[in-house]
Amino acid sequence: MRLVLVILLAASVCRAQQPTPTPARDDQESLKVFTQEVRVPVAAFDEFEHFDPTLEARDLLVLEDNVPQEVRSITRAPANVLVVFDMASTVLAATHNDATAREAAARLMAALRYGDRVAVIQNSRRVELVQDWTDDLGLAAHQLKTKFFTAERSRLSDCLALAAAKLREQPVGNSHVVVFTDGLEVQSKEEISAGTIKREALQNLIATQASVHVFSFASLVGDFVRMRNHPVSTSATDRSFKVTVDTDAAMRRWFRAYERATLEREQQLTELAREAGGRLFQPRTPDEIVRLTEKIGRSILAQYVVTYRPRRPLTPDTRGERRQLEVRPRRAGLELELLRTVVTVPTK
Repeated sequence: MRLVLVILLAASVCRAQQPTPTPARDDQESLKVFTQEVRVPVAAFDEFEHFDPTLEARDLLVLEDNVPQEVRSITRAPANVLVVFDMASTVLAATHNDATAREAAARLMAALRYGDRVAVIQNSRRVELVQDWTDDLGLAAHQLKTKFFTAERSRLSDCLALAAAKLREQPVGNSHVVVFTDGLEVQSKEEISAGTIKREALQNLIATQASVHVFSFASLVGDFVRMRNHPVSTSATDRSFKVTVDTDAAMRRWFRAYERATLEREQQLTELAREAGGRLFQPRTPDEIVRLTEKIGRSILAQYVVTYRPRRPLTPDTRGERRQLEVRPRRAGLELELLRTVVTVPTK
């Protein structure tokens, strides 16, 4: 099996001690020696899709731009999981999928292991930190139940900005952000607009090197709009059969505009996931929201952090550069899943 990862080579760079100049080389400028590591989040499973606890460096072949790299370490570390709710959809609130997203996040927390840490951000009347980093998973789940509220509009850029700030508080290597977002920036009778995701907010998120998992609900919105906008609907009971004709053409146009704006938002989320090297999930049913979130939980539980030192060093000249990485299993029965796939050398 071949898995391709375009990885952010935003490694931690540590400057070594400068060597003491010898008398014969007093006029020589002191050299600065840098060491660099690239951290690659990889989930490992056996042939039965169970976590493989035996992964070793010799089990992996790592190539950067088709050049073999030396794996320096494979470690397991507690996960840091940040959940972001930007639930502000008129449609999804009416169909109760905001509550489904909350339930899915609660199940994700329940599946984490001892020592993992979670935090929760939500957009309600404002963007706020509902739960700061904690390893008390029960407390975090309780906060979800008692402090979860939806908003009147999306504030996704502000949510991502706060998420980046919180992720910077945790070590690089095993951090995840799970984003549930369905809202539009403007939702009024006069105007429907997806808005835009601020570039600075996206770049700050990318710089954290977190694995990004984004949920888009455009498919659910589209299904609802098509059902709602059908001009003729029927309903039946044991004693009656009712036919309803929708004559409100203006409202049907509003819902069609809502659907178009939601598709525009999904394109933005696709770009967000691509730029951040993450994954975009597009559930078609409420049950699928829960199932996909549980899949994220299994991946987090099976994750290793693989590190290597790039043979082509990271230098100021490579800022903004993208490099392609392949990670292949070297033994039979080993299945690998890459949790962050696109990142770039930082520009600062």
